[in-house]
Amino acid sequence: MQLSLMALLLSTSCLIPAAAYAQTVSAGEVSASSALSLPGVTTAPSQKKVFKSGNTTRVLNRKLLEAAGPVAGAAQMLSYAPGVQITGYGNTGASKYTVTLNGVQQGWGGFGGFTGDGAIGVTLDGVPVVDPGSDLWQSNMIPQSGMIQSVTTTYGPGNAADRWYNNLAGTIEFTPVQPTAKPGGDINLTYGSYGQKNIEFDLRTGNYHGWSTVIAGGAGDGNSFRKSPDGFQSPSNDYSIYLKTVKNFSAGNFAFGGYFARSAGYRVPVIPTSPIPGVTISGNAGAPLYSQQTSGFYSAPPYNYYEKFDTDALWMVFARENIELDDSTTLHNLTYYENFTRTHSRLYDFGSVGPQRYEYNNPYTNVIGDKLWLTEKLPFNTLNFGGYYIHTLYNSRNNFYNTVLGGNKGVVNAGGKIRSSYFNVDNFAMFLQDDIHPVRALHIIPGIRFVSFQTSYSDSALQDFAFAPGVGLSTHCVLDGSTATSGTTQATDQGSSCGSHVSRNGVEPSISANLQVMPWMALYGSYGEALRTPSVGGGGGLFQKINPTTGYQLELGQYYDIGAKFHVENGRFLHHFVAGVDYFHLRYAKQSLSTQLANGNALFASGSSIYQGVNMFADDNPLYNLYVFGNASFIDAKYQTYITGGTSYGGRHVPYVPSVNFNIGAYYDIPIGSMLLEPRMWYQYTGSQYMFNNNTGAPSNRKMPGYGTLNMSAKLTVPVTLPYVGHKSMDVSLTALNITNNQYNAYEYIGTGGYFNYSGTVPASGFTYAYPGAPFTIYGSVGFHF
Repeated sequence: MQLSLMALLLSTSCLIPAAAYAQTVSAGEVSASSALSLPGVTTAPSQKKVFKSGNTTRVLNRKLLEAAGPVAGAAQMLSYAPGVQITGYGNTGASKYTVTLNGVQQGWGGFGGFTGDGAIGVTLDGVPVVDPGSDLWQSNMIPQSGMIQSVTTTYGPGNAADRWYNNLAGTIEFTPVQPTAKPGGDINLTYGSYGQKNIEFDLRTGNYHGWSTVIAGGAGDGNSFRKSPDGFQSPSNDYSIYLKTVKNFSAGNFAFGGYFARSAGYRVPVIPTSPIPGVTISGNAGAPLYSQQTSGFYSAPPYNYYEKFDTDALWMVFARENIELDDSTTLHNLTYYENFTRTHSRLYDFGSVGPQRYEYNNPYTNVIGDKLWLTEKLPFNTLNFGGYYIHTLYNSRNNFYNTVLGGNKGVVNAGGKIRSSYFNVDNFAMFLQDDIHPVRALHIIPGIRFVSFQTSYSDSALQDFAFAPGVGLSTHCVLDGSTATSGTTQATDQGSSCGSHVSRNGVEPSISANLQVMPWMALYGSYGEALRTPSVGGGGGLFQKINPTTGYQLELGQYYDIGAKFHVENGRFLHHFVAGVDYFHLRYAKQSLSTQLANGNALFASGSSIYQGVNMFADDNPLYNLYVFGNASFIDAKYQTYITGGTSYGGRHVPYVPSVNFNIGAYYDIPIGSMLLEPRMWYQYTGSQYMFNNNTGAPSNRKMPGYGTLNMSAKLTVPVTLPYVGHKSMDVSLTALNITNNQYNAYEYIGTGGYFNYSGTVPASGFTYAYPGAPFTIYGSVGFHF
């Protein structure tokens, strides 16, 4: 199949009539370059802006994003930035990934052991897309890579005017394809390993009487690389669509847009690395023991023994205005609404036949926000001052039930476990920032923010669920420790029966500076403090299991870095060269550490941690037809304190922070007549990581090994002549990931066997579970650009 696919794609190019020489064009690149001259659109910082910034900023352009593969999503694209580690269970954008930036976590991939939940800000076209209620961002809410023209990572809290409510460790901006001055479009079709199919497109109207619109989208589906003995392939699917219109007029511009994404799929479980006595792949005696050593490295249980289906969706609409009040003053405003939904259903769970055999989890969040600020340009400084207000309603609804006992998705049975907690969250901030530039070579940006976080909690499990005959609730109140029961038999309410309200405020100072010591070299540094609310919701935690009046405190990040940047636009040997290296140090204090378990419960701890290391990056075209890139990080992360169950684990390493990460690659353009062939090769390596131990609820001293993947692709760009549109281009490409078919685990943790209903003797070292990384995969793509 792979050879025939290659032949088909290459032979297709021979059917296209030749015209003038075609420059390589990727979906999104046309938009990115054309949008620069159109006011009101969102663009990534230029190399010059990165060079002059007082913060560490890494911009991944389309060439770098394509290294993630044609069916990649947000997390896979982001993995090429220095200091970034991703962990997931799939091989496409439909799968959920946990992302760490400089060791600090964002996202929920369905497994625990990560601490520092939600302390990274994520934006899409400048709009925050981290759920303010749960403080989590699901990576599969940006499942299509073709509509993203750039990804910009800012390390540390950043400047005061650019922050939102959780930028403690950094900010990640996904910039979609933007409206352009000239009309055009792109369409790309992909087919590859495990039946993966994908289509993505963008259409741009160009500028018409000051109006310009873009619509972009994509859809994909396919199967997992995990293999089940009954032939079930754990399929997944995703789609997203984005629309934006910009209107320019004499006094400024305004834009409005919308985005919708939905990703759904069957989530394969972890697999033991070595056999556990009595735990078989099908649950039947005599069947092969379920482990990488016995049933196969990529094996998975059959459908009727384990089934979990997960759906995530995001609705977003926004409007943005930039009004020039006079020659030096500009008014900016951003208004947005978002709806986050998740549906998680479990019908079979390793033979469990108890009262919590099934699960139906359908939380949701509604968000409305507005950010208003002014920019005042003065001869030697630029002031930004303003603020934002965001209101959020988050519900954590979940039901563990068994139909044999009279339960279903909306009905509670005896011995079941439910929750329907409501969190009303109000985030407010005011900021003042001054960019002082007395000379062109020096920028100093002090800033300060006042932030306020208010959370009101109430429990509505009794009102939101029906109950089987005779069934009542076993409840508790975290404020006074009281408990109560009702009914002949009881289900357990994971929430707290008594409502509560907490308000916390604080001040966040920051400063950054950049000094251009030579035309091609700048020295820079920054210091910033950031506050955030600890995560809530899930199976417990603050308000539900922990008294918020005594256990609630704002988490604190104190970050500084110092480094050097280099930029050469057109030198003798360097062209479009940008590079940087920095040392960073983050103290993450007053942490509320939680780890979710498979049964809906959670482990809790408190502590503080130190993250420090070096990040570096470089891009260049040393030859007109050669593009090279490299990114690397070296990180050490340890807990100063980590206390759970009265035991201290201070001094332990923070789990799942690789000691070293790097990627390096080269693309080479080869003209062939009027066509252009571009072979590419790149390598990505993730270093060893310490593991989490579910037995102790704490980090362990054991490591999982590092791993690397070698990848290659080839793209042939062909000029074409199309009716009514003239000379355009098409390309055919073949992308092969992990070409050496390296077998590696992307994630491992230590457990007791309870996940598989094991009741035997557990060795002192516990059992090791894993999510394997994707094996060799290959994809063929055909793209049209007009």
